[in-house]
Amino acid sequence: MVETFIPKTMLGTTVKLNGSNYLLWAQAFRIFIGAQNKLAYLLQDSPATSDPTYVIWLTGDYSVMTWLFNSLKEKISGSVMFLTTAMEMCDTLKVMYDNEKNPSRVFEIYEHLLELKQGDRSVPEFYGELKDLIDELEMYQPAVTDAVILRGYRPDFAVSKFLSALSSTLRSQVRGQIL
Repeated sequence: MVETFIPKTMLGTTVKLNGSNYLLWAQAFRIFIGAQNKLAYLLQDSPATSDPTYVIWLTGDYSVMTWLFNSLKEKISGSVMFLTTAMEMCDTLKVMYDNEKNPSRVFEIYEHLLELKQGDRSVPEFYGELKDLIDELEMYQPAVTDAVILRGYRPDFAVSKFLSALSSTLRSQVRGQIL
């Protein structure tokens, strides 16, 4: 059997957008595209089709689109399959999956933080999971000095604690209505 080597630049990111990890995926994809020197394809409009550089630009855009497709779960790739540029694809994914307040995900993070224990894991493994959760929460609820924004965080925490303390049967019935 012949083993085929596929360079990482052909694959895209190892983090695949699954519908609930947009912030993590977007950061990983942006870093990957930046490392390929293709960030402009996500930030700037295409040149006119009559522009002599259009064919070169189109080739680069197709590369970015391929990396995008390879960085999406199959159920998500269909929603951007027929868009014509990488920038359109990224903009559409942002609209669909980036809910910067995302109370449902904030609840999940708080719930996980409240239940998190070291268990039989090593301290570095436990700390790594804790840090990942805190970093993600920071993206949704960044540290600010504005008292109005800070007061908005408290109800999120209170609702999260309330929901996490309910019995699992009642939690599944009530969660969607409250969030």
